[in-house]
Amino acid sequence: MILTLKNFFYKFYPMITLFIVTTLTTVIGIIERVHGPFSLVWLTNAITIGVLLRFYENVNWRHYLICCAGMVLPDLLIGTNLNQVLLMTTANIITISIGYITLQRFAMRTEEGEWLGSLHSVPQWLLLCQPALIIGSLVGSLALFTLYDNAFLQTAFYWYLNESLDFIVFLPVILAAPRILKSFDKDLLDVFLHIIPSILLLFAFIFIKDKIYFLMASILIIPTIIWLALSGNLFLTTFGISMNGAFFFMWIIHSTHGYLHFSENIYISAVRTIVAVLALCALTIAVAISERDKLFSKLSQLANHDDLTGILNRRAFTKAAEALTSSLKKGDICSMVLIDIDFFKKINDVWGHQKGDKVLVAFCKRLKQVIPDSQLFGRVGGEEFALLLAKTPEINHQELTATIVNELSENPLTIDNEPFPLTISAGMVTWSEGQKYETLFKYADLALYQAKNNGRNQWQEYLSCQKMNPKPNFTPSLL
Repeated sequence: MILTLKNFFYKFYPMITLFIVTTLTTVIGIIERVHGPFSLVWLTNAITIGVLLRFYENVNWRHYLICCAGMVLPDLLIGTNLNQVLLMTTANIITISIGYITLQRFAMRTEEGEWLGSLHSVPQWLLLCQPALIIGSLVGSLALFTLYDNAFLQTAFYWYLNESLDFIVFLPVILAAPRILKSFDKDLLDVFLHIIPSILLLFAFIFIKDKIYFLMASILIIPTIIWLALSGNLFLTTFGISMNGAFFFMWIIHSTHGYLHFSENIYISAVRTIVAVLALCALTIAVAISERDKLFSKLSQLANHDDLTGILNRRAFTKAAEALTSSLKKGDICSMVLIDIDFFKKINDVWGHQKGDKVLVAFCKRLKQVIPDSQLFGRVGGEEFALLLAKTPEINHQELTATIVNELSENPLTIDNEPFPLTISAGMVTWSEGQKYETLFKYADLALYQAKNNGRNQWQEYLSCQKMNPKPNFTPSLL
């Protein structure tokens, strides 16, 4: 029974999620509805397109049917005329389908599948939204003309402005939302500092009743959104824009509702345009800064990491290790471990360099599973690797070094879906007060040399007061 329910959940929860999103946004639109079929905020189309783009690889008629149900049911429950509901839903579904198809097929995405990942994607995304906005507004205007005999072109104009604002303000929030929210775990303070201005401004909008003070507070929208845009975080920027910009627009409309006619007053259109332009400018700045930060991060990755294995290269490891050892104090625990793959040159000679590269990649991947994440690990030679264990009193460095050596001999690597036996040698030295990185590296290298002389597939600790003699009858073998 439990297994059946679990299978049902995994099979249908995407559809259920889509239905809930469509229904909730439709309810918001109904609540904000003012005169006749017009509404101040109709989030459904923009947010539904975003959800379809982000979370559904293949959209078919079932998804559109779910969207129809989410839009039709709330309106029918409050007693809206069936003909009106069907005509308006048809216009909305046309907008959603055209928007999804054009963005899915033609919108630029990064190699990681991110939307709005480059500066060129912003105007492209805005341009690709136009067919859905124009055709949707014309169909919606035709529906309103049929139902209420509204002026066709004027209605289409207001419909287009309404949808444009929602597409510019709310759609990017869904497209920029991180797939895994835990990506913010290490930057919670940064997130808090960038989102707190939006929260404070939102509370100001809610609690300020006097219109003069409100207009003074609303001026803070511009520096707040600029602050968010300069953070370079697309999600925080788009979220702050949608939260403050939309609320600001709704507040103005509601505060003037008694003497302005929504469908006829150009003032409303001007407010929509200002909010949309402000949101678009902030989004462009955020995308540009985000793209720059990603480029810097990529350059830093290339400069500090080995391009084959992905771990620290010799220069970056040396720099980090020198800084760490120079900060050690009396009583601190630190060890340097040098690791060498036994007879790696013969691996290249027998199986070729391409196989050797695969061995190095698989070797580093295996070692990273054994080594604590907080420790420095880098490639300091062709088949030589360095590990700096520092400030970890809970870890026995000798035991960890033995575990690293035994791991490879007891559990062969898998290369090209076949087991590949491999052994390593290691030399370890424990830090003493006053020692520098160069000294640690030298002593670890001497210990590694002794481990090789002793027969390989073992580790040797550097002992300053003892001689490290090779074992008698030493006969090396390949693996």
